[in-house]
Amino acid sequence: MSSCQLCPAPPLELIDFGPQPVCNRYLAAPDASEYRHPLILSQCQSDGLLQLGRPWPSSEVRPRLDWISYKEPERHLDDLCDRIAALPGVTTETLIAGLSYKDEPVLTRMEKKGFSKTWNVSLEELGIHHVGAGMETIQDILSEELAVKLRGLKGVPGIIVVRHLLEHSNSVPRTMAFLKAWVAAGGYLILEVPDSEQTFKDLDFGTVWEEHVCYFTEFTLGRAFLPFDTEVLEVIRYPYTLEDCLVAIVASRPATPLPPAGDRLRQELALGSGFKAGWQPLALRCQQALQQVRDAGGSTVIFGAGHRAATFVNLLGLDQLISCVIDDDPRKAGLYLPGCQLPIVTSAHLHSEKPTLCLLAASPDSEKAIVGKNQAYADNGGRFASIYPRSPLAWEHLKA
Repeated sequence: MSSCQLCPAPPLELIDFGPQPVCNRYLAAPDASEYRHPLILSQCQSDGLLQLGRPWPSSEVRPRLDWISYKEPERHLDDLCDRIAALPGVTTETLIAGLSYKDEPVLTRMEKKGFSKTWNVSLEELGIHHVGAGMETIQDILSEELAVKLRGLKGVPGIIVVRHLLEHSNSVPRTMAFLKAWVAAGGYLILEVPDSEQTFKDLDFGTVWEEHVCYFTEFTLGRAFLPFDTEVLEVIRYPYTLEDCLVAIVASRPATPLPPAGDRLRQELALGSGFKAGWQPLALRCQQALQQVRDAGGSTVIFGAGHRAATFVNLLGLDQLISCVIDDDPRKAGLYLPGCQLPIVTSAHLHSEKPTLCLLAASPDSEKAIVGKNQAYADNGGRFASIYPRSPLAWEHLKA
């Protein structure tokens, strides 16, 4: 990457993970060919933003299966909608727009509050006709010309809700130029992203994947919009088990300059250098622990055939030490996880094969239900442990 997503400075390469597969590209056979692209984590030394050094082509990242989608947390949305409704100048006649299915829960809540003018732009209105298209495709077609077209369709939004798109953007400047050209002068952008600060502190390598180009923290999100002549009114943190949600409420008007970052920037840079320093020791600890299971005559499986399982196994080099992936989604049964090419089987495997260790890679919020449903496996000597450092069931080898 020649320049940072937020400034002209070239980011510093932290980790080159080598060519990696597309995590949503499940394989029909273990020897099937796979598209791979360099996965390089970099960090700007001027603003602290963690980002992919070589963003992946959206045409390759786009899911080939129409049933793949991602659900974002919603527990905080009632509070967020209260804040939106209270913004200065906002009335029940204000046009509130969204860009994807992820924005629909906010628009629905605003309608219930009496806001009669909401508009969630359809893929057809965006000119997208690909089966399985998601955020990777939406971000790729945004332009000021598209903003002008949308203004002509249903008017000029006073508020635009953009949940979990900015981190997918191969070009943050292009995304911001589109949003500024679409929103009314003095209007508001509601931008939600996952918080990466704690996951990077915890060395949660499952958080790094090809679909997320930018890894924001409260600090970098709070300063991200200065280059685009907008003002951050507030950055709100909503706590969750896996990763917190950050919401920036941004006004489309010039902002006063922020003071120099100073010590806070140094802390941000330490977050990246610590992540880099922790990668190989963590991989070695995990490899040694799983090898000990194998040497004792046991086996290890991983539960949850999603992108976090794929990145955890692939980036830590665990593919030869795990026998299979368990997932009860019938659409995944019989397929193979990208990269490591591990077979995907149902949870019946826990009871028939009785693996020694089952690493949990599904959402931490579902861990209790998974363990409860498979209590017989644990009662017979099997062990559950989570790949998520913040989980109550966190695998002890995740920390030194």
